[in-house]
Amino acid sequence: MSNYKRNSVSVILGLITIGIIFGIVLTTGFNLDTKGVATTADKVYKEADPADEASQTSVNAGTFNPNTMFVDIVKRVRPSIVSIYTTKAVKIPKNHPFYHFFKQPKGDAELPPQEGLGSGIIISKDGYILTNNHVVNDVDELVVKLIDKSEYKAKVIGTDPTTEVALIKIEAEDLPVAVLGNSEIVQIGEWVLAIGSPLNLTSTVTAGIVSAMGRDVNIIRSENNISGIENFIQTDAAINPGNSGGALLNIHGEVIGINTAIASGTSYYVGYGFAVPINIAKSVVDDLMKYGEVRRGYLGVYIEDMDQIKAKGVGLDKPKGVFISSVIEDGAAKKAEIKAGDVILSVNGKEVNRPNELQAKIGTYNPGDKVELEIWRDGKNITIDAVLQGRNGEISAGEKNEKTKESKAVTDLGMTVKDLNNRQLSELNLDAGVVVIDVEKRSAAAEARLSQGDIIYEVAGDKINSVAEFYDKIDEYEADDVIKMKVRRKLRGSIMDRLVFIQIQKEEK
Repeated sequence: MSNYKRNSVSVILGLITIGIIFGIVLTTGFNLDTKGVATTADKVYKEADPADEASQTSVNAGTFNPNTMFVDIVKRVRPSIVSIYTTKAVKIPKNHPFYHFFKQPKGDAELPPQEGLGSGIIISKDGYILTNNHVVNDVDELVVKLIDKSEYKAKVIGTDPTTEVALIKIEAEDLPVAVLGNSEIVQIGEWVLAIGSPLNLTSTVTAGIVSAMGRDVNIIRSENNISGIENFIQTDAAINPGNSGGALLNIHGEVIGINTAIASGTSYYVGYGFAVPINIAKSVVDDLMKYGEVRRGYLGVYIEDMDQIKAKGVGLDKPKGVFISSVIEDGAAKKAEIKAGDVILSVNGKEVNRPNELQAKIGTYNPGDKVELEIWRDGKNITIDAVLQGRNGEISAGEKNEKTKESKAVTDLGMTVKDLNNRQLSELNLDAGVVVIDVEKRSAAAEARLSQGDIIYEVAGDKINSVAEFYDKIDEYEADDVIKMKVRRKLRGSIMDRLVFIQIQKEEK
């Protein structure tokens, strides 16, 4: 046999061997079970073992089966994803022109209740459920429905509008629990699944990839929440109304995000969905369980995006990090001797290259926590340790706040207030105050000519440092009492102070 013929036979045999091996590879199942799940005593949820991070960033191509890669995940995780049904009573004011059409024998005038639908993630066997703030905020009743069609009434444990995370609870035992992963190791291009109840289609599963990380799309801040933390995971897995609060999963069946919003001109899926990273949600849950509210750490700096001009100005070869334009007096950064003009490159070893990345990273820590910052200054890298402070300068997370949501609603002013951040206070030359974000028509607040954006910085001669202090002060008064408030308003570049008298009214039952 000639060399040519021998070579041809060898090539043919080689191709046949490769084909057999390839066929075996494609028909071999890929085990996607999560390894090393750890449960710690101070957490209500299960976390993936950080020791497995390296193995979770890649897929073994030798056992990859694209036809069944999601099946085991769905079977395991789907029972831990719930539907959340909400109702809210709608009352008709007595001076409404159609009041008499809705008036009931007892004198009330009500429309049919507003109904809503969202999703949630069971994170403990005894009924703690993660969801979105906008799913459960300002509703009268919550009903959770499991995949087996069993239903439970739920109560709100706590909410954090700044991150759009909420924690609710049902009274149940031995529930199926989702495992919470690590959103810091998620990479663009990874396969993901979204599970929720879009458009009243309960337990719907969609698939896609991680399209982008660290998205800042002005969804939370657009709701008058200036201090909102936006560092979303973007995905092209289909997300629609009703998916809010549901799970975004990696191929190990771990929750890496809470589905929250879509980018669409029609309010329906067009290819862009956004999820709150699960690491942010875990920080919120820990605070709500420990303190009954979120105790977020602050660095006390004004920050900006880096660009080519700033990079050249500070001696960097390319834009990277986050530029500090100014430092707040008596803040954590000032005490750590951080200066305007510094560039923060990393926090505890994790790179930050956008303001929202830095904000999200710092926001996962509590007041009193120490963070290690890598900073570019005067042409070289330096390391600075900073002890974070609370919004009002405190350096301790404090004890659990036993003041309930109900006790805050003893009286009705007809308005909603929120805490101010340090930047807002500085812009208005204030060291204390709360901001009015909503005023009801024909309410006591409206009669006192309060409006959205007003800053209440003093009540009955006492400075107001937080929403909690505001409600504590208001709770000292009874119906028909008149309270004196000092209000500051920013108007066309100038600042105007007003003395306001507002009469307390009982909340209507």
